[in-house]
Amino acid sequence: MREKTTMRHIREALRLVYQQGLSRNQAGQALGIGRTTVQELDRRFQSSGMPLEEALSLSDEDLESHLFPASAKEPSRPGIEPDLDRISQELSRPGVTLKLLWEEYRKERPEGLGYTQFWQRWSHHGKARELVMRQEHKPGEKVFVDYSGDRLEVVDPRTGEVTPKELFVMAWGASSFIYAEAQDSQKLSDWTMGHVRAFEYFGCAPSLAVPDCLRSAVTKAHRYDPVLNRTYVEMCSHYGVVAVPARPHSPRDKGKVENAVRIAQQRIVAVLRNRIFQSLAELNRAVRQEVDRINDAPMQGRDGKCRRDFFEEIDRPAAQSLAQDAWQYQQWLVRRVGLDYCVEVDRHWYSVPHALAGKAVDVRVTATAVEAYSDRERVAVHPRVHRPFGHSIQESHMPESHKHSLPVDLKSLQWRAQLIGPSMSELVQVRIDGVTHPVAALRACLGLVRLAENCQDKPKAERAARFGLDRRLVSCKEYEQILRTGVAEKPQEEDPGVVVHVNLQGPSLWAKEG
Repeated sequence: MREKTTMRHIREALRLVYQQGLSRNQAGQALGIGRTTVQELDRRFQSSGMPLEEALSLSDEDLESHLFPASAKEPSRPGIEPDLDRISQELSRPGVTLKLLWEEYRKERPEGLGYTQFWQRWSHHGKARELVMRQEHKPGEKVFVDYSGDRLEVVDPRTGEVTPKELFVMAWGASSFIYAEAQDSQKLSDWTMGHVRAFEYFGCAPSLAVPDCLRSAVTKAHRYDPVLNRTYVEMCSHYGVVAVPARPHSPRDKGKVENAVRIAQQRIVAVLRNRIFQSLAELNRAVRQEVDRINDAPMQGRDGKCRRDFFEEIDRPAAQSLAQDAWQYQQWLVRRVGLDYCVEVDRHWYSVPHALAGKAVDVRVTATAVEAYSDRERVAVHPRVHRPFGHSIQESHMPESHKHSLPVDLKSLQWRAQLIGPSMSELVQVRIDGVTHPVAALRACLGLVRLAENCQDKPKAERAARFGLDRRLVSCKEYEQILRTGVAEKPQEEDPGVVVHVNLQGPSLWAKEG
């Protein structure tokens, strides 16, 4: 009975029956409990012989023990009580169940508790261990960041293709003020720039950011010492923010954003589910309207105040001012310098000092520049070029032997190509002539020569070079395909030239009449 009937119901039922004079049926209807439950309660109360005033003055625990003496907590039985702390440790091990631990317990203590009592002991112990301390958030201190599991959609107006979009959510700890936006992905660029736009929406920055352990924030997750993404750390540092990721598999560490995500799913994703958006910008305009509605809606139990009111009163005065310049997206890469003393970024090659050939360097990529660092010292700076398969080579990075003549390495490659045949030598020369500086062709020429040398049939490699030259197929990939398919070995049909035919229409038929 007490699983559905609380002590408040019991006290109120006694008062209605014995003070107000209601029938048991009327009392049950007033409290939303069954008539038989009220009858059982009346029987127990009369059996206790306790005056009504005394019963109502007792604490809930004492009143329960008087009305339900058989259900009072069973006293412990020394010598056969299970070790509940050890059970907790054992249950954390793979494959271990409570039933297995009970069976092992009964083997040691045949006179011990039955499984039901064993389970009850563990259940009460578990509830005591799972008590949660309410988190208090200092004004202006923390924001919590995550992505919603539910996505929004954009429809291509030309093809009708539907593309899902991620929903980025950030919430302040003290005021619960929310920011949300739709993004193409959870990649580093979207993740970091989402923070930047959120800070601009707030007009201030927190002291701490608590992200989930997604890859764009945490390179290597760890319960106590996670490794953060370098670009994410630099973005946070630009605004004076310290990133403190939530522990893996610990949703209580980010309860604020979990609640904010739930609100975003209910009041953004659900509200916009039937609308069709043809671009990400159009979608985000609608998302911003819903975010403003959430922040301006009165909160329950807060005297009609909204999230924006609390944010202006609590978080904004204690938060940090924004940096004068907005952070610009940048990405850190690790690249190994090739023999042509260049590093590759988005299929474009940038030179570094030739002494670093063969070594790994850190490369910082922004929208406008590419910088190379060795041992934390910047060794090269180039304007960002968004043209693939090109080269940006600075003369100061070249060795002296490369500045005034053909590099020694290229001369060696030309000599090796001549050993294959004249067509192979010509193919290498075409690649050298196709670049602004011979060094830029070093990597491609090396690939061509190695492909030819690795071919067991050197005449076949020579014929493949001739075939490629005749058809302007001079890249390494194209030459490799010619070798692999053996197309140069097949007899080629002769070009028939212009075929004279009775139905052939020449220029005379289109001449203007005189």
